[in-house]
Formats: sequence, C-alpha cells, structure tokens
Amino acid sequence: MSEPIDHENITSIDNAVAFQIHRFARLLRYNLQSMLRREADGLTPEQWFILFRLYEQDGQTQAELADRALNDRPNITRMLDKLEQKQLVARTAHPEDRRSYRIFLSRTGRSFVEDMFPKMIEERQRIFNGVSDEDLNHLLRTLKAIEKNL
Repeated sequence: MSEPIDHENITSIDNAVAFQIHRFARLLRYNLQSMLRREADGLTPEQWFILFRLYEQDGQTQAELADRALNDRPNITRMLDKLEQKQLVARTAHPEDRRSYRIFLSRTGRSFVEDMFPKMIEERQRIFNGVSDEDLNHLLRTLKAIEKNL
C-alpha cells in the first residue's frame, strides 16, 4: 500500500517547487544587486550579464546579447547606452548589416570584468557553501530540463 497523501504539504505554497524557484531567483538577484552596488558602482545584474557575455564572446550584436527567452530586446539598447556612458563597451557598425552594431568590451570594460571575476567566484562559493558539485550539476540539469519544457 502506498503512503497516504499529505494534503497539507500539497496545498502549502512553501512546498511548491515553482514558488521556491521564484523565491530563490529573487534572493539571488537581490544578493547580486547588493554586491554590485558595493563593488561595481551600482552596475545592475543585467549589465553585469552583458559584460560577462561579451567577455566570453566579444563582438556580439545587440540582438545576440538580448535574452530571447525573456524578450528583453527593447531594454538592451538602454543597458548598452549606460554601459557605453561608463566607457565599459563600444559599439561599431556591423560590417555586413548596416542596420546593426557589434558590441565590444572597451579596455576599461575588459579590465573591470577581470577585476570583478574573483569577487564573483568568492560570492558564488559563499552562496553554495555546503552544496556539492554533484548536487549543483544535478540542479543545473534539472533546471535546464524544466526550461526546455517551458
């Protein structure tokens, strides 16, 4: 015979996986925002993600930098404007498409990412302290499977 269903846990939002993921994402965002406010002159998490994506692959277009799943293309221009004002990125005309620009890290931007990276690693280690690499990899695979279903 199977275990009886615990109806209290099923109806409790605290046991809802989607709620916990949402709550965790908000906590991570708040933590990153606080860290960037202290360490990076108020850079937003989204601006950090753009800089890091460029660090991984410089010369992307605005469309490539926009998160397709979150449809943030209208916001990408404003974020890049602010990063350009801070002299962290530079836009150049795309050689094959006059309607678009390629975005590059400036020297200041590259240096900034390289200076921030150890701080990000340290913060990640603090956040995931006590969680094994195996558990983190399992979590990542699970989240990617859920994302694919969405």
